[in-house]
Amino acid sequence: MIKVLLIDDEPLALQQLCQMAKRIPYFEIMGACESAFEAMQVMESQEVDAIFTDINMPDLSGLDFIHSLPQAPITVFTTAYGQYALEGYKANAIDYLLKPFGQDEFQRVAAKVKQQHELLRASQVNSPKETDQPIPLQDGILYMKNGTQMERIELDNTAYVEAQGEYLRLHSVSKKTHTILMGISRMTDLLAGKGFVRIHRSYLVNMKFAERISHTRLCLSNGVELPVGDAFREQVMEFVNRRRIDNICHGEKTKDS
Repeated sequence: MIKVLLIDDEPLALQQLCQMAKRIPYFEIMGACESAFEAMQVMESQEVDAIFTDINMPDLSGLDFIHSLPQAPITVFTTAYGQYALEGYKANAIDYLLKPFGQDEFQRVAAKVKQQHELLRASQVNSPKETDQPIPLQDGILYMKNGTQMERIELDNTAYVEAQGEYLRLHSVSKKTHTILMGISRMTDLLAGKGFVRIHRSYLVNMKFAERISHTRLCLSNGVELPVGDAFREQVMEFVNRRRIDNICHGEKTKDS
């Protein structure tokens, strides 16, 4: 099944889009959103393979939304304005549906989405895979090949890890980056108990560099701000609450009384 996200700020247009998508047997609708911000919330907790989105929307346009994603899924733009076609293709959209469109046109584009999805899956199967052997960690240091040399990565100086498809980008506190072939779930397991906390489906943070934390944002000491996903908020706040000075002081008073 192809996991699809639908976005349109007009309720009737969104309803029609849903009806068309439901007629595609290989589509699974992960969400029907009336804004890009609502779509962002869905993508924090759900995997999405393809997006059908209107372009001309208030607050954040479909184009700006797609450009904001670290790695955009397969994208199809749906809009009543033909002048956006060129901009849509510049955003690497695989197709463009001009409103009003019917089921036949939607079916044609759905077939293109399916073809692209199958090509992406085939490339993943044939690409070099990360080793299944455990990575030996000594003093928080990893090594990666850089040309004919091995380059050292110091995890203690890694502020956060960012997922980008099959790859991870490791950002040091000085904003130097390393890119490695590994899934974020495996890296999360590797760094368990080392002060790293998963805050979002795409981000793993070294909490010693977390300067300010709210229910929706985390600010690092180097000024980088990252989103806190709904699905990970509880574990982030649990980590913080265990170290809250008022909780520690309260515990000491209770013990002494």
